[in-house]
Amino acid sequence: MPGVLESIFMTVACGVCLLGILANGFIGLVNCIDCMKTRRMTLIDFILTGLAISRIGTLWSLITLNILDFFNFRIVFISNWMFSEVVWNFSNNSSAWFVSCLSIFYFLKIANFSHPAFLWLKWRINKVVLRMLMGGLLISLFVFLPLTERIVKIHLIPINQENKTNIAHNNQGLNTLKFSTLILINTGGFVPFTLSLIACFLLILSLWRHTQKMHLKVTGSRDPSTEAHVRAMKAIISFLFLFVLYYLGLAMGALNLSLFCSKPVSVFTLIVTNVYPTTHSIILILSHTKLKQASLRVLGKLKDFFTV
Repeated sequence: MPGVLESIFMTVACGVCLLGILANGFIGLVNCIDCMKTRRMTLIDFILTGLAISRIGTLWSLITLNILDFFNFRIVFISNWMFSEVVWNFSNNSSAWFVSCLSIFYFLKIANFSHPAFLWLKWRINKVVLRMLMGGLLISLFVFLPLTERIVKIHLIPINQENKTNIAHNNQGLNTLKFSTLILINTGGFVPFTLSLIACFLLILSLWRHTQKMHLKVTGSRDPSTEAHVRAMKAIISFLFLFVLYYLGLAMGALNLSLFCSKPVSVFTLIVTNVYPTTHSIILILSHTKLKQASLRVLGKLKDFFTV
């Protein structure tokens, strides 16, 4: 039976996961309703909707994998376990590419440089970002597909172990296979993370140059360009910080899976990894005017409902 600490951690993890699914579901629902009303979807709404769907897949698969492991149902529901892991791996990488393209979009839309290459990219912002997104998703798909065989092998080895004298040796090889597969899969997030880091640095440089120019004009409040820079930087910097935290949680989980096999550590890493797709989506809602206004309307209706 699970211990008290494990049960508390699992309850917190499920709560964070549910909050993340609600937040991302809200983003997708608002954008889809707006698309049906206007008969069109902007690029940023498309990116946010795709990001929300991929994060729902990530959160759902993470909580499914850990619940099956928490209650020792991994072998009983082996097909569910493998399907959840496949969904997690693909949605995890696609989510990183959606956020990276969102960072590039913010950079091209808000930053101000006079370099011809930047002006060319800014002029073709929709095509550039969309092609980058499609290319990133295709790369993730082609990199991930060869690893699917490893994932299946990882889960079928324990079932097919017939020679009891070799169980210890097989388990050691299985743990090595698990660790190497997790490392290979999660290196897919390095490229989008690097692109987001570059976009953040260039936004900071653009903001610094803009504030240097604004020193000649003393105003009582920040101008719209500065406000746009600050909002975009908050979204990107929060992503970078939470993304690093997310991968630290994954690294901790991989080490635990291959070396310690501790349930409390496993559930704790679930909480850490759930923080990224939940918190960053809430930050995106608060920093996006349409989503923020829609969330305030929903909260107002909920407040009226509970005060009646």
